[in-house]
Amino acid sequence: MECPKCHKSVDDDDIFCPNCDTRLRPDKNKSIMKRFKKQNKPLNVEIVGEKKHKLSESKLKLILITVAVVLLVVLVVLIVVNIISGKGENTAESISEYIGVDVAKAQKKLDMHFKDESAFQGVNNALNFDYIIESDDSVNVDGINYPEWAALVTVDDEERIQTVKYSNFKVLKNNANGEKKSKAINLDKFEQGAKWSGLSDAIDLEYYGIVWSKDTKNYIYRYWYENDAGDDQPVVLNVTFDTDNKYLYYSSTLIYPEYL
Repeated sequence: MECPKCHKSVDDDDIFCPNCDTRLRPDKNKSIMKRFKKQNKPLNVEIVGEKKHKLSESKLKLILITVAVVLLVVLVVLIVVNIISGKGENTAESISEYIGVDVAKAQKKLDMHFKDESAFQGVNNALNFDYIIESDDSVNVDGINYPEWAALVTVDDEERIQTVKYSNFKVLKNNANGEKKSKAINLDKFEQGAKWSGLSDAIDLEYYGIVWSKDTKNYIYRYWYENDAGDDQPVVLNVTFDTDNKYLYYSSTLIYPEYL
């Protein structure tokens, strides 16, 4: 056997040339490492990682889209509920814009039909009105059915609208006396011209009704408290504002429970 570098004779078993130290046989370890590297390319790891990253992004987008759809549905439901719940008050307020106008003309302008009698006998017996528009849906108050809301109209001798009253009977469904308070509500600290928001915060009740007249807007609240004798004392609280929504005065009236 001849060395490929110095061309001198070497034994067949020699790994290195004894004359010039040239390797005569290949390094088995290096060959194994080369084969190992070829079989375990980093490129494969990067590709798998990239696929996983893309998959995670897709899942995240799907989750975000799902959450957005759910939020949109909830928002739509809230808007619809708000519109439905405010229908009675909006109806009454629209009619109030025709105070002083002939009732027939107001009906035509508003494209509404006023009834002269309620479909609920409790309303006919307890409330004073000449014409009414009311909800078809009912609410039970102490065993008696009332409409969920009603817009009540009174007129003068010439059939001109004098007052419009909005009544929200749903406020009374749990208790005909309204909500319980720890004591009688006193608004003496408020001066004329105060804002409605300030009085509303102090009252801290949902109003039972609103009455519009030519010069005023009156909010009606119903509540009860235990008097000194330990008896339930129902109260109707009236808070009156002018047409610019500036506070004028208030009054509290002790009532019978069946009064609506």
